[in-house]
Amino acid sequence: MDRYAYINKLKKFNPMAKFIFAIAALFVAIGFNNIYINFIIFIIMVLLTTVVARIPSKNYFEIYLLPLFFLFISILTIIISRSNDDIFLYSLKIGNSFFGVKGESLVEAVILIFRVLACLSSTFFIALTTPINYLIKVFKKLKLPSVIIELIILIYRFIFVFLEESKEIIFAQEMRFGYMGIKNTYRSIGLLMKSLFIRVLLKYEDMIDSLDTKLYNGDFKIG
Repeated sequence: MDRYAYINKLKKFNPMAKFIFAIAALFVAIGFNNIYINFIIFIIMVLLTTVVARIPSKNYFEIYLLPLFFLFISILTIIISRSNDDIFLYSLKIGNSFFGVKGESLVEAVILIFRVLACLSSTFFIALTTPINYLIKVFKKLKLPSVIIELIILIYRFIFVFLEESKEIIFAQEMRFGYMGIKNTYRSIGLLMKSLFIRVLLKYEDMIDSLDTKLYNGDFKIG
């Protein structure tokens, strides 16, 4: 996602306009309980991201897989109900209870699906078309507290530290057949978590030393 934010065709387009547009779409998607409005938002955001910004469609829709997995679990808890009587459109009797789907539950699930799709597409639009340094400038113009901006920068930085360190450790473990069999896999995962925690702390200490040499006084100078 971060790579596409720097190479897409909308990268240099006014970041404030993109941010306001995406946030407005989010508020509309959340505020209006309307399937058609949310569907239109979803289609517009998909077209802007894939057609206008030229993000590959295959990679774009792959990003949806993880959030849609959690959405699927949420939908199951909404549409499947239990009752002592058969009051469902579709039901299955287990013991003395009926498990099934009600008509109103299906409607609620469909509304939720389109609302989530609209919100996800709006979020992905801003994430895939706007680099983090552009977003920081937007946050500064919006007078976001400096401590929040600093936290965003630090979290963003340590995401990549975390990924880089974990990639190196996993590669070293795979070279030693650390994931051959369930027992070795569990052991390697435990060692991975331990080593990763230590390495990230060391990276943090290196960053503190670097800031001290630059006379850091508790305030990041964000350009």
